[in-house]
Amino acid sequence: MSHSSPKPVLSLARAKIGERLRVVTICPDCPECLRLRELGFQDRVEVRKIADGAAIICSVMGMRVAIGRDLGEHVRVEKIAA
Repeated sequence: MSHSSPKPVLSLARAKIGERLRVVTICPDCPECLRLRELGFQDRVEVRKIADGAAIICSVMGMRVAIGRDLGEHVRVEKIAA
């Protein structure tokens, strides 16, 4: 019987460029995170981080979306096997 260890959860802001990621959760308390949900960041949605600079550029549901690094800290993600 094999036990798989839980996948580490990190913020989108700290994830590496090019990794396949899955949204685990988004901060439920802050009003700014409502905008993230409107942009397609939902629990269990696959995201790929494309660029990381003053803004984070991601591919979400076939669209490219740019968000500020501060908002990227509110999105908790886990890596998906390639």
